[in-house]
Amino acid sequence: MESQPTAKALHNRINTDISQLLQRFENIMATATVKNPSYTATAVETYQLDVESTALIRAAEDILALTRIMKETWLFGKLDTLGEDERDVERREKLEGDVAAVQKAIEEGTSLSKLSPEN
Repeated sequence: MESQPTAKALHNRINTDISQLLQRFENIMATATVKNPSYTATAVETYQLDVESTALIRAAEDILALTRIMKETWLFGKLDTLGEDERDVERREKLEGDVAAVQKAIEEGTSLSKLSPEN
């Protein structure tokens, strides 16, 4: 069984797939705009368009495969979509401290207005 992808690996793959998709599209547009009436140039451009369109399709398939992997990982609980950064941890700890202070005040019978810093 293959290992689960990390967030960094997923981001790298997303960036690679998107850049490939954009690059192939740009190559197709650049090839399609060349105006050269010779048969040889037309044959070369036709071949380039064929190669680039095949690569474009492959890049789209890679993105679809990536979305499938992400869905499977998310469904089976291995994708951490709710990861906390430092700000989230600090906010959660402050909230837990506030909850503890309110709980202590209720247990001691203290008025909640005394806990408010605005007074």
